[in-house]
Amino acid sequence: MKPLIDKFSAIISRFEFLLLAVPFVCWIFCYRHFFTGHLWLEGDATPYAEHIGFYTDNLSRGVFPLWDPTWFNGAPNDFFLRRLGDVNPLLWIMVLLKWAGISSVHAYLVFIGVDYFLAGWAFYLISRFLFGDCFFGFTGYVLFLFSSWGSEVFYNYIIIVFVPIIWFFYFLLCFSRRPQKSYMLGMCLCIGLTVTTYIPFFFLIILALFTFFFVLFYFSPFIGFLRSCFGFIGKNKVFTAFCLFFLISSCVPALLFYKESKSGNFVMPDRHSGADTSSAVAVGLEKAASGDLISHGYFDRIFNDHAHMDMGDIYIPYVFFLILLTSICGRINKLILFLLFNVLALSLITITSAGGIHRFLYEHVLFFKFIRQIYYFFWLAMLPMAILLAVSAFKSLLTAIDASSRKAAWLIYIVICHFLFGLFLWRNHDVLFCAWVAIVFDLFYFLAYFFYKKKVSYPLGFCLIFLAVFVQSAQVYQYLDNKLFQSQLESLKPVPISVNPRPTKLNLYYSTRWFAILAEYIDPVVLENYRAHPFIIYDNVAPYVDNPSFLKVFETTAASNSNVAYVPKFESSPEDWKVAPYAPPQADFNPVGSGKLSVLHTDANTWVLMAHLTQGQFLVVNDNYDNAWRAFINGHPARLLRANVSFKGLWLPQGDSRVVLRFASVRHYLFCFFLMALFAGVFLSLLVLLKRENTDGHTGPGPGGR
Repeated sequence: MKPLIDKFSAIISRFEFLLLAVPFVCWIFCYRHFFTGHLWLEGDATPYAEHIGFYTDNLSRGVFPLWDPTWFNGAPNDFFLRRLGDVNPLLWIMVLLKWAGISSVHAYLVFIGVDYFLAGWAFYLISRFLFGDCFFGFTGYVLFLFSSWGSEVFYNYIIIVFVPIIWFFYFLLCFSRRPQKSYMLGMCLCIGLTVTTYIPFFFLIILALFTFFFVLFYFSPFIGFLRSCFGFIGKNKVFTAFCLFFLISSCVPALLFYKESKSGNFVMPDRHSGADTSSAVAVGLEKAASGDLISHGYFDRIFNDHAHMDMGDIYIPYVFFLILLTSICGRINKLILFLLFNVLALSLITITSAGGIHRFLYEHVLFFKFIRQIYYFFWLAMLPMAILLAVSAFKSLLTAIDASSRKAAWLIYIVICHFLFGLFLWRNHDVLFCAWVAIVFDLFYFLAYFFYKKKVSYPLGFCLIFLAVFVQSAQVYQYLDNKLFQSQLESLKPVPISVNPRPTKLNLYYSTRWFAILAEYIDPVVLENYRAHPFIIYDNVAPYVDNPSFLKVFETTAASNSNVAYVPKFESSPEDWKVAPYAPPQADFNPVGSGKLSVLHTDANTWVLMAHLTQGQFLVVNDNYDNAWRAFINGHPARLLRANVSFKGLWLPQGDSRVVLRFASVRHYLFCFFLMALFAGVFLSLLVLLKRENTDGHTGPGPGGR
């Protein structure tokens, strides 16, 4: 066996990447039914997949989608672009896959798989940096990889937010040890990716707490870090100026979006309900409290009942708890206290219903008004830091054992801890079989540590820790798969159809302001029938004043297909109004079928139409109106009006006319493409700098150290 172990140790020393690749392949195997499409995405992952798919579909056709025509008759797309982080270079993975003929769903699954691998890689590098050993880095990595983070990527979107956050902290740690351009550029790229989203406040709060406790526990190193920063800036003025330019440019989309959120052009009725600020993305206090960490029962199955695990439930392998239990008698160091205080501080923030800290922060710190799912702090920081805390305590325990002359006493203590933990689980009566196997593997690790020499116990430890984590997690994931398959089969069962189905009131999470008014006041049947017609041509146009009484008038005319369109009195002029006494009583609700109109081209931002009219008539395009839309007839600017409360309307002349409707200005598109190119350039420059400066991530001793 010894030659085999020696060979294993040599392979790990030479091909450290295997430490990441082998567990990740096992993780993919556990979630193979998602990747093959047999299981559907769940929760918030579904709409995010749709919006990212819409964005990358358009990019693959050379279109930057600033407007989404598929969202309740059209809406500005900036909100969704901010949610997904439209400048993220990794999104080009999906574009390339779509060019290769891969479906949008499978391209998205590859994208989040790559994201999760990058998150795990960064976590491994941080663990190895902090503890100076591949073994502890590997332990942290597999605990993270096979925690419920593994299912969260198919249930939520926060992996998109988490990746730049965790890589930022890795680059920050590296820069603190050795200031280099690559680390500085890496930090700037991660900050840029974070602030281009509409909720960078998770990152800001995590960074603020991290900085506060770092100053508290490591004041002297903090002063040294500041000095090294100033020294680096003094030696690299031009490079620092470019980094500053990049960060300022990164903030522009978020600032423009915040300004737009206060303009009233779009609304988010459910989210904004109860908020005391004018921004549409602000959250009422009650809505924020609904995202409380402990209010949803996420911890109900932390120790038992894993056979009924559901998406969103928090699961951590038992090895994590065994490490904490056995490490109670280890030495407490600054790193343990630093991580513990960070976790506790974030816990106090996320427990909104049981304390007044969140209410105080909500009322006095502006950006807390924009955080709805407050429990995301658990996934973004609390769980990763808790795993690092456990690994730090684990290392402290092994150090204490190595320094002690009473090895037998330590061995008895370790065995007793495992026995007590097993006894605690036995009382629950519903612990899965592989959980007991995991406890045995963990105990075997300690036995190997005590009875074998380092040359044997060190490589054997990788295998035993991995098996202890994997065997339990694999069985938990299998039960989760079975439950998801069962729930999806239930959802496919036919639902009895009522005799006269009636559309219900639209649930508008996000829409234009005027469409929200229509949805609020117009009969849903009438609105549904009206929305079924993409184009309508009228002979008569009448002014109206926005008020609820007029909406009933519009409801009547829309229901009867009356030949009159309405434009706002104070946004139009008498030249826009017309009464045609000999016109037919009903409008043309199918101008394409009647030959009056043909669609030459359409994409997310553009309509190109050809009109063939025997007389001047008024065209209504039932795509929502926005101030940023522009109209051109035969190459000349035309007057575009808000028609029928929420839609686009314009007068067309007699004869053949080429009509172009385009959203936003050319400068806006140029800036979007510039920002994409800037982020892509910084990303490629980072890779070049990392290679040139020979920074391959090795910040501690190799596998031979303990």
